[in-house]
Amino acid sequence: MKPQELIQRYNSGQRDFTGVNLDYTNLEQINLQGANFTNASFRQANLQKANFKEANLTKANLEDADLRNSNLEKTMLHEAILSGASLMQANLQQAILTKSNLEDSDLTKANLTKANLIGSNLSRTVFQDAITQDAQFEAPKKPVEDPTKELEKLLEATTKKSQEKINNQEDKSEKIIDNKTQNEPDKPEKLVEQPTKEPEKIAEATVNISQAKKDNKEDTSDKLVEKRVKNEPEANIDNKSENLAENQKGNSEQSATKLRGKTKKKQG
Repeated sequence: MKPQELIQRYNSGQRDFTGVNLDYTNLEQINLQGANFTNASFRQANLQKANFKEANLTKANLEDADLRNSNLEKTMLHEAILSGASLMQANLQQAILTKSNLEDSDLTKANLTKANLIGSNLSRTVFQDAITQDAQFEAPKKPVEDPTKELEKLLEATTKKSQEKINNQEDKSEKIIDNKTQNEPDKPEKLVEQPTKEPEKIAEATVNISQAKKDNKEDTSDKLVEKRVKNEPEANIDNKSENLAENQKGNSEQSATKLRGKTKKKQG
C-alpha cells in the first residue's frame, strides 16, 4: 500500500489496516492514532514523528524502522519486531511491549514511564538516558505468604464445605418430613409428658400390679372353696351328719354298759 492511499483511507474513517505492507515507505509525521496494524509490516520505513498513540501494532514488523521522536503512548506492541529500530526520544509511556523483540534497538532518551516490557528481548538494547520510571521489565514476584495463613484458608474452606453438607442434609430431611405430612391424614398430636412424671407413673404401676396379684389370689381361694362345695352333694353332707350322731349315741351306750358292769362287780 502506498502512503497516499493509506492517508486517504484513514481520513475517510477506516481504522483497520490489518496485515498491510508498508515496507520502505516514507510516513514521516503521519497521524495514525488508534488504527489497527496487527501483523502489518513497516520494515525500514521512515516513521519519524509519526503518531501511533493508542494504535494496535501487535505482531507488527518494524525491523530497522526509524521511529525517532514518534508518539507510541499507550500503543500495543505485543510480540512486535523492533530489532535494529531507532526509538531515540520516542514517547513510549504506558506502551505494551510484552514479548517484543528489541534486540539491537536504540532507546536513547526514550520515555518508558510505566511501560511494560515483561518477556521482551532486550539483547544489546541501548537505554542511555532513557526514562524508565515505574517501567516493568520482569514479572512481579509473588509475595511469600505466611504458612499459617494457608492453613487457616484450608481450614476455613473445609469448614465451609462441611457446613454446606450439613445444611443440604437438613434441607433434605425437612423436605421428606413435609412430604410425609402432606401425604398422611391429620392425626392428633401426642402430648409429650414431662420427664418428672415418669417415676410417679412407675410407682403407680407397681402398686397396681401388687394389688392385682393380691386380688387374683383371693379370687382363686374363693373359687376353690366354691368348687369343693359344688362338687360334694348335699346327701353326702346329711349322711355324714347322721353317721356322726349314731357314733356318738353308740359310744354313750357303751360307756353306760361298762359303768353298770363295774357297779355290779363292786356290789357282789
